[in-house]
This record gives sequence, C-alpha cells and structure tokens, in this order.
Amino acid sequence: MTVTTDVLIPALEDAREAQAAVVDRFRSDMALTPEGPHRQVLERHVADAQDHINRIDHHVSEIRPRSPLRFAAGTVRTIAKGTVRTTTLPLEIGASIAGRTLRGRHEADERRLLKNAEDEYAITARALATCRAGESIAAEADDEEAARLLASLRRQDEKLLDALKDSVAEHARAVATADGGRSTEPDGGLAGATTRVVRTAVGRVRDAAQAGGRQTARTATGALREMPGVSRMTKEVQGAAAREEDLPIPGYGQLTVADITQRLRTLPQRDLTVVEGYERAHANRAGVLTAVERLRGDEPWPDYDTMNLDQIHRRLRTADPALALETLDYERRHRQRKSVINAARQRTTT
Repeated sequence: MTVTTDVLIPALEDAREAQAAVVDRFRSDMALTPEGPHRQVLERHVADAQDHINRIDHHVSEIRPRSPLRFAAGTVRTIAKGTVRTTTLPLEIGASIAGRTLRGRHEADERRLLKNAEDEYAITARALATCRAGESIAAEADDEEAARLLASLRRQDEKLLDALKDSVAEHARAVATADGGRSTEPDGGLAGATTRVVRTAVGRVRDAAQAGGRQTARTATGALREMPGVSRMTKEVQGAAAREEDLPIPGYGQLTVADITQRLRTLPQRDLTVVEGYERAHANRAGVLTAVERLRGDEPWPDYDTMNLDQIHRRLRTADPALALETLDYERRHRQRKSVINAARQRTTT
C-alpha cells in the first residue's frame, strides 16, 4: 500500500462524514421549513448528497487494504467523524436553543428560519473545505475515480452555497419585515432594519464558514504531517482552506495575474503550494497555476528556501561543482538573487 493511499482513505472518509453531517442537519431543518424554494433546495441536496455518500463508501471499500492496517484506517475514520461531530455540535445546540426561546410568534419563527439558514450555510462551507482537501489529495494519489467523485461533490456544494446565500438574505429581509421597521436609529425604518439584519446574517455566515475552514485545515494538516512524503499535499490542503488574509502574498484578491506571477518568484516552495491550493479552490486561473508549476522544483538541498543569504553563501563555499550547478539553475528559474547566482557560478568553475 502506498503512502498516498494511507492519506487518501482518511480524506475520503472525512469528506463522507462532513456530507453526512450536512444531510442530518438538513433533514432536521426540513421539518420546520415551510414549502417553498428553500425547502426544495434542502430536499434536493439531501438526495444528491446521499448518492455521493454511497459512492464514497463503495470506493473506499475497493481501495482499502485487506490487512491489519485496516484497523488503523478505521481509527482515523472514527477520529474524523468525531471532529465533524464536534464542529457541528454548536450549530445544533444553537438551533435548539433558538427554537425553545423563540417559538410561538411570527417574528420568532422568521428569526429561527434565518438562524437555520445561517447554520446550513456554515456546515456546507465546512463540508466543501473537506471536499476540496480530499480532491487535492486524490489528484496527488493518482486516483482518478476519487478525484472525479470529489470534484462532482465539490461542484454540488459550491452551487448549494450560492443558493443558501440567497436564502440567508431572503430570511434576513423577512426578519426585518416582521420587525415592522420599529427602529429609532438614524437609519431606522424598514430599509434600515433590513440592512442591519442582512449585514448581521452575512457576518455570522462568514465567521462560521471561516472557522470551519480553519478547523478543516488544522485537522487535515495534523493527519498529513505525521505521514512521510506528503508535505506538499499538506500545504495544498492548507491553501485550499485558507483565508485570503493568511496567504503569503498580501492583498492577493486585489492583484492581477501579472502581479501575482511577479510575486511568486520570491516565495519558497512550501508557500508556492499554499498559493496553488488557494487558487485552485477559488479563482482557478490558468495563468497563476502555470506560473506556480513553472517555479516548482526541488530545492538544491533541504531547507534551502528557509535559509538567508549568508547561510546559502557559507554552504556554497564548500559545495561541490554539481551542487553549485544545481543551485545556479534553481536560482535562475526561481528566486533570481544575483549574489547567489554569482557565488554559485563561481563555485561551478572551481
């Protein structure tokens, strides 16, 4: 069994458990959701997600080794399931409290539906993050079936998030309408109330989704770091679940492809992979991904990219010509630091 299979099975199971948590949440909310477009969205996704869950279970059973290591993989699945359950539990508790506190009045009913919509968005965002991570790992493992399955699931979740975002705004407007515009603030009235409620709802959704992404990144990173040979996958998982402000290139979302390409040259290999993971999970621009791939390459020696110029120069003074030539090639293609290029060129002629 390859190392990549060791990583792929837990990733598939993590995505599976995240989708199962979404299905459970949606089924619970459907009992309280009136007939209409939002309920149709929930019902349609429950059916589609269940189909994907069954397909994941089938594929995992096909690739799981028949050996004592199966027990270890099962343990990982249990941990992953517990992680998903832990991250979704506050949502379930929140919904339960909201239901007991607000039941019985029209305004309270609208607020409960809004809270449910916010939580539905957040739990879907968490599931999407695990799916993106699994898709990257499946690609590294050269498992085309798993990659296709997770790509299909990712597209489904992305469409669902768009629909849920609209539902959050719709329920927020309904809450403001039920409030009757009784605001006494400067931007009072129905329009002001609607604006404030929508803004609050969107903020809650964003915060919950980002928290879920960070949790997914921590879980995936912790699992992958312990396995040899998967550091690149670890960083790509981090990138896929990262927030823009956490990227190694400041103001990433406001930069053009040309601007990003120029800044990529200054990044070490691990940061290139973080940017690649984020880009694939978001804009997926060919120009950026091509630039990352062009800069991809083995460092001349371990930890080369983390060394400062003095450390590199000291190493080059005793390097053999072959290593100096490798350093020269790497610097010309990637970092393009003149002092390193000159020192490496001089060493190749020694």
